[in-house]
Amino acid sequence: MDILYRARYLVPIIAPVIESGGLLVRRGQIVDIGPAGELFAASPQARVVDFGDDAVLLPPLVNAHTHLELTHFPQWARALGESSPGDDFIDWIKHVIRVKRSLKPEQFSASIKDGIQACLAAGTGAVGDILSWFPAREAFRQCPLFGRLYLETLGRDPAHARHILQGLGKITGEVVSGRLRLGISPHSLYNLSSEYLEDLLSYAHRHSFPLAIHIAESREETEFLLHSRGPLADRLYPYVGWQDMVPMPVGQTPVAYLEAKGGLKPDNLLIHGVHVTLDECQAIARSGATVVLCPRSNARLGVGTAPISDYLEAGVDLALGTDSPASNDSLSMWDELAFARKVYAGRVEPQMLLRMATRNGACAIGLCADMGSFSPRMSAHFQAVRLDHLPEIGDLEEALVSSGKNVQVLSLVLAGREIFTLDS
Repeated sequence: MDILYRARYLVPIIAPVIESGGLLVRRGQIVDIGPAGELFAASPQARVVDFGDDAVLLPPLVNAHTHLELTHFPQWARALGESSPGDDFIDWIKHVIRVKRSLKPEQFSASIKDGIQACLAAGTGAVGDILSWFPAREAFRQCPLFGRLYLETLGRDPAHARHILQGLGKITGEVVSGRLRLGISPHSLYNLSSEYLEDLLSYAHRHSFPLAIHIAESREETEFLLHSRGPLADRLYPYVGWQDMVPMPVGQTPVAYLEAKGGLKPDNLLIHGVHVTLDECQAIARSGATVVLCPRSNARLGVGTAPISDYLEAGVDLALGTDSPASNDSLSMWDELAFARKVYAGRVEPQMLLRMATRNGACAIGLCADMGSFSPRMSAHFQAVRLDHLPEIGDLEEALVSSGKNVQVLSLVLAGREIFTLDS
C-alpha cells in the first residue's frame, strides 16, 4: 500500500521548500513529492500519516565524521579520575590515549551501540564512523544506520605497519559491516611513517577503498611536518615511546604533503582542515575530495576555526561531523548545525549549512544516489521534526539550522521503515 506522509513543510534540499508538503512512498521508495493535496488526489487509496501543522519533513542528517566507539568516553574518563585537559591539543591526545589504554574490549562494543541509538534519536540516518578496535565492528551488524565504517590505523615502525596492513586486508575483504560499507582511515600525517602512508594509499587505490584522514587540525601538526619539531616531537612522541622515530622534516604543509603523496582523491574525506591556505582549498576542490568540518570539536580543543569562506570560494565540497564525545558534548547533528551557524555567522547561508548536513554528507560517504535529498526513485529515508516555533516558509531553513536542542525528532524512517519515534 502507498503511504502519504504529510507535514506543514517539506524540505527536499535540492528544491524549494514545499508548504503542506507530502512524501508519497511505496515499498520503501519515494514515488513522488509535492503539495500533499495534489499527491492525495492522484493516489486517493494511499494511507495518510499526517505529522501535523507544527512539523517539518526533511532528509535524515548525516554525521560525516564521528567515533561511535568513544560514545562512553566522558564516563570512562570520570571513572579514571581524569579531568578535561582544556584546550591544549597535545594534553588532549595524551588524555585520550590514557583513557583508551584502560578499557576492556567489550567496552567499545557497548559504547558503539549506545552511540548508534543517540544518532537515531537525533535524526541521523548515516555516519562516517572511525573504528580503531576492529573486533567491535560486530556491533554494527544489525545497525540501522547507513554510511561508511573507516578502519583506523597508524604507526611509524615498518614491521608493525606491515602487520597491521595484513590485518586490514583480511577485514576489508568483508566489504560491508551491516549497512555500513568499509573504508580505511590513516589517522593523521603526524603519526604515520611516509612508507606506511604510501602503502595505505596504494592499497586503497588498488582495492577502490575510500579514505578518511584527520588533516591540518592544529598548528602543531603543520609545525611538525615542516620542521619536525614542536609539541608533537617534544611531548607526544616520547609519551608513546617514539622518541627515536621523529622523522626528518618533509618541508610541506599537511595538505601539500598529502597531495604530493597522491592522497587528494574523490571519495576521500579530509577531516577538520582548519589550517589551510586558499591555494590549498583550490587544490582540494580540483581533487574532488570532501572536507568534513567539526566546529564544536575544534572550539573545544582550541585549534582554531576552519576557513569556510575560502572553502566555499574555491568550490570545495563541505560536510559536517560531530567528531567524538572525547571532544564534544553530544552526537547530535542538530547541535552541530546550531553551533556552526554561530561560529560561521555571516560567512555561510543557512541553506548551505543544511545541505552540508544532509546531501553533501551523504555524497561524501557514498550515498549520494539514495540519501540526503528527496526525489522520486530514491529510498524513503526521512525524519519528521518539530520546532518550538515554526516560522513562515521564507525563514524555515534559518530556524532549522539555528534551533539545536529545540529540534524535537518525532520520527526517523530509513528505507521505508520507522526506526525511531519520540514515543519510543
